[in-house]
Amino acid sequence: MQVSLMGNAKAFEHYEKLPSTFQDLEIYVKDFGVSRKICIKGSHVMPGGSYHCSYSEFEAQLSLQTLSKIALRKGRFFRDEVERSENPSYLQRKIEILLKEFDISLSDKRMLDFGCGAGASTLIFLRCGATDVTGVEVDETLLDISKSRLKDFFQGDYRLIKIDYIDGRYRLPFSDGEFDIVWAQAIMEHVLPDQRRFVLAELWRVLKENGLLVIMGTPNRLWIKEFHTSNLFLVNYLPLGLATWVARHCSRRVPVDQSQEALLSDGFRGCTYWEIARALENGLCLNKIFRKKDLMVGIQSWSGDSNSMFRKGLIKIYGFLMRLVDPVLDLFDLPQSAFLPSHILVFRKS
Repeated sequence: MQVSLMGNAKAFEHYEKLPSTFQDLEIYVKDFGVSRKICIKGSHVMPGGSYHCSYSEFEAQLSLQTLSKIALRKGRFFRDEVERSENPSYLQRKIEILLKEFDISLSDKRMLDFGCGAGASTLIFLRCGATDVTGVEVDETLLDISKSRLKDFFQGDYRLIKIDYIDGRYRLPFSDGEFDIVWAQAIMEHVLPDQRRFVLAELWRVLKENGLLVIMGTPNRLWIKEFHTSNLFLVNYLPLGLATWVARHCSRRVPVDQSQEALLSDGFRGCTYWEIARALENGLCLNKIFRKKDLMVGIQSWSGDSNSMFRKGLIKIYGFLMRLVDPVLDLFDLPQSAFLPSHILVFRKS
């Protein structure tokens, strides 16, 4: 039985305190050799976006050096970031389900992890059998965490490259058709809306003919709730200026003085299926071909984000309703993924 150390100050005497830029956030780590026990005191974010947790404990295999870097860079999102690669149920399970159901092999493929962030997705791709991964990232600090995180488990089979913002003036530093698979994991929402078409065109350019572009984890702007940044209902349907005002004044997660551009960079405006599909010339959406698998992958991934049996039941009901209306969606050549909270889309370059 796990015993909480929250109220026992002496219990942390043999723990190392990690650096933090928040005075009210204390992160303690005890090294057990093959793993490290972590205790967090102070308001922080739990995996899945649960805000304002005051205390939690968990274990991780990441090195003390990597954990220190994550703590300093991610602050209140420390545990959320660590568990992206440490908790198989967070991200790895979703990726494995997609690879299995869509019959995608990462072995012997040149793969681009676009916007690799702190390296969680790159690490998972290697665990899933990838043999040639290139991760690119605009943030030097995140790239340094990626290198440290991957070094904890792998010595080769990957490259990490610093790039500039893909904004219409700067292009990806790769030749046409260089990669078999291009994967954009939870990144398109952070691209400013007026730059997304160019970014998608760049990802398409560096993809080989018959290669696969995967867009995964990006919030669907059609969804009734903007859960990524503001956690508010209906703001997805408002004009951007009004939506920004509402987020600043009604969301506990958004500072009143946050600029519109900063809010968009944080992922405030999700994508629609149409916004993505129209940017990909001669793109074949495999979700429309594997219709039953498309819905199953989406529902399983969505259900895995919750520990609530009530919420899981509602998700199951939504999946049942989606199966009922699928003949209509098929008639209009639409994948069921276009109407789920987050996108899991696979396009073949044909």
